[in-house]
Amino acid sequence: MRHSVLTLGILLTTPAAATTPYAPQPTLGQLLQVRNAVAPFENMNAALAAGYGKFMDCMSGPQGAQGVHYTHAALIEDPRLDPLHPEALMYEPRADGSLRLVGVEYIVFQKAWHDAGHKAAPTLLGREFSLNTTLLPQPFYALHLWAWQHNPLELFANWNPLVTCPTPGAAHAHSAR
Repeated sequence: MRHSVLTLGILLTTPAAATTPYAPQPTLGQLLQVRNAVAPFENMNAALAAGYGKFMDCMSGPQGAQGVHYTHAALIEDPRLDPLHPEALMYEPRADGSLRLVGVEYIVFQKAWHDAGHKAAPTLLGREFSLNTTLLPQPFYALHLWAWQHNPLELFANWNPLVTCPTPGAAHAHSAR
């Protein structure tokens, strides 16, 4: 707890803090609830048995990576949001070919969200979702949560510079890790 107070003190005294809008953080209890609810999915077989399936290959960009997404179609189609039941799980590929859970993503289609009577963008754990209009055929709101892998950009950033995707064509056994 002392570290959190010290960090807060540093954030409040830096010049950037004066110009950065306040972004509420979830409580430690909320983060632990998410981690406990999703912990079984550190085992890929449990994620598959629960209805998650691979959505696409490892996603990376100039700011880092998101890893491999495993999505749950029924959760995505439902416009309700529950922090304990994320619509997507994000895994980082390891050198031995296994996958390591690094975060979750909450997803809701924009039309379904607003058709359910919501006027504003969704929020969860104190954060507003961002709108993505390019990845899927229909616009959707998304919120990433890096609950298993520290992210120096911030807990809810879209990309994580500490997560990597293997170089296409590179042998996993020879990857440096």
